[in-house]
Amino acid sequence: MVRMKTPYSPRVCSVRHVDINLFARRFAEWFDFPRNREYARCLANASVRRTSLESVYDNYGGLPPDSFFLSFKYPVETVISAMDWFFECQAGLLDLHGCTVAIDLNDVEYWGRVDEYVHPKKGLTKNTYVLRYAVASMVDEKRKLALACMPISTNDKLVDIVRILLEKAMSHVLVDVVLFDRGFYNATLLKTVEEMGVDYVIPLRKSKGTDRVWEESKKNGECKLRHTVKGETDQISAWLYLDEKKKENKEEVDRKETGKRKGQNKNKNKNRKKRKEREYVGVISNMDVRPELVEDFMDWYFVRNNVETGFKEKNQYKIRTCSTDKAYRFLIYCISLYLMNLVQVVRIVNNTFFRNDEMKKLVILLLILDKPLVGEHRLSRTLIVIA
Repeated sequence: MVRMKTPYSPRVCSVRHVDINLFARRFAEWFDFPRNREYARCLANASVRRTSLESVYDNYGGLPPDSFFLSFKYPVETVISAMDWFFECQAGLLDLHGCTVAIDLNDVEYWGRVDEYVHPKKGLTKNTYVLRYAVASMVDEKRKLALACMPISTNDKLVDIVRILLEKAMSHVLVDVVLFDRGFYNATLLKTVEEMGVDYVIPLRKSKGTDRVWEESKKNGECKLRHTVKGETDQISAWLYLDEKKKENKEEVDRKETGKRKGQNKNKNKNRKKRKEREYVGVISNMDVRPELVEDFMDWYFVRNNVETGFKEKNQYKIRTCSTDKAYRFLIYCISLYLMNLVQVVRIVNNTFFRNDEMKKLVILLLILDKPLVGEHRLSRTLIVIA
């Protein structure tokens, strides 16, 4: 006798915070032009369908395809202020205290006229130009939530970018720790973060000097040392935590190598000896961690990777465009973060998993209804949403 599997009960999720009409009303408060609410709904529709704004006009009473771009003549500063308010509203839905925040930069390819917001970027096959955005996100082991975003010009200093983003994030939530990658390794920057009353963690930038420190610490059995980060004008004393790099097994290495472009590893043999000399990992922090907790502390740092996962996830809500208008490009970038955040809000509020494809179906349902969601709706075989 064959036993049939007992079907799982569908998830029941409250989606009271997912309201596209509310998004449209808030959008209209910031951007005053004819039929702004309908255009906001068009933006949401194009975002979840990953298509261009022009391709969804006919679904909204035949909105003129060019009228949005004729009306949306706002400076970048206005869009930044509007999006700050949207992110603040989302953070206010959640009771976030003692947050860990990750700050990182994200590039979006650009092909228009070069100005102060356009950055050159070297690629594997050709050099390109990009628009660069800095994002501050709340991260933990399972979640991420964008708290602030700003476009970066070629004249902006990294320390100023971090200070502005942290001030914005701290106005929404209580921030305990900020996590950086090696691109933020700067004594003045770390000093600024510490003066703001926030702890930081950043990977060690390795050199011949740190190689000697590692050898000495290995001999003495020390994993925690005082270290000075030196800059051009500032220096800061912090804790350095060291550990031997965990060895990857052959299967993991082979899996990572699969699919890499030819020529990507042409300098691999040249650097092999250098890498063997540096088979250690290190992080720098102003947090005083007990020696027995160092290994767990260093493993915990990698919750920062959730912000990079978020950059990939936001592409699930990417409006396609050929526009070179910087304000519009920043707007659609932030809308993708806004919709990605809604997924996180539903997950946190309901303490259950909620997929990006389910959010897309939900937004499309709300756009069709053209009114607030009432009662229960079965979104899929495994999900029922309630307002």
